[in-house]
Amino acid sequence: MDITLASLNQTIAVAYLARGADRDWLLSIERYLNSYRRNPSGIEHSLYVIFKGFTSNADLEKARAIFNSVLYKPVFLGDDHFDIGAYIEWANIIEEDKICVFNTASEILAPDWLHKFSVNLAMPNVGLVGATASYESLNEYNSTFPIFPNIHIRSTGFMIDRKFFLSIVNGIELLSKIAAFNFESGPKSLTRQVLSSGKEILLVGRNGRGYSPEFWATSHTFRQGTQNNLLIADNQTRNFTYLPWYGKSEFVIKTWGKYIREGNFFHVDY
Repeated sequence: MDITLASLNQTIAVAYLARGADRDWLLSIERYLNSYRRNPSGIEHSLYVIFKGFTSNADLEKARAIFNSVLYKPVFLGDDHFDIGAYIEWANIIEEDKICVFNTASEILAPDWLHKFSVNLAMPNVGLVGATASYESLNEYNSTFPIFPNIHIRSTGFMIDRKFFLSIVNGIELLSKIAAFNFESGPKSLTRQVLSSGKEILLVGRNGRGYSPEFWATSHTFRQGTQNNLLIADNQTRNFTYLPWYGKSEFVIKTWGKYIREGNFFHVDY
């Protein structure tokens, strides 16, 4: 039986954040669009492009023109409250049932990417899916963060029910970078709030499989080997690819610790 969101008569909105304040915004936008056109989503959706942070009308019009080859809905926001703030503001003004968001540096690596997200989100009791995830903790820099292993779906690419998302972010203030880090991996992160509601979280690989947290470190995705099972790339995954071996080793330990070894899983108490 096909359990995709389309079969459940639920609509999907995909948001790509085109931030003109980023140094390489033009390269990033072209890279995302090329990957979007090259890799069919596998399921019906509406594409929104959130334009924010452009310092000139000329740059904004150039960015808009790049997307003329695809059907999309433009949204124009101020450059406040970081990426998460833009997603929240956007989610409040649309009507679709499910949302899937990507940051400026995102690049789609395989076809049927949205179908793979959708199938896993439609699984019983799943509340959040993402393209990359980590056990990393910022506790050594800020003691308020949970200690390692600090499981969290990274906010660079995830999918969730829109109303559920808005209920979680209701009243949140994103006035500093540490607040944005908190939303991703702090004590009241998106991941932890989904889990505290009784729902599960899954990391979705290029192979379409949804991995529960105890299997993340051996999923061949974020900061693992050649990352050959990545569904969506971003700046962090690209940086890892080009690091020398000793540099990769440092990030692997920071991200996965002893759990990177095959079969050395930890128990996740939901």
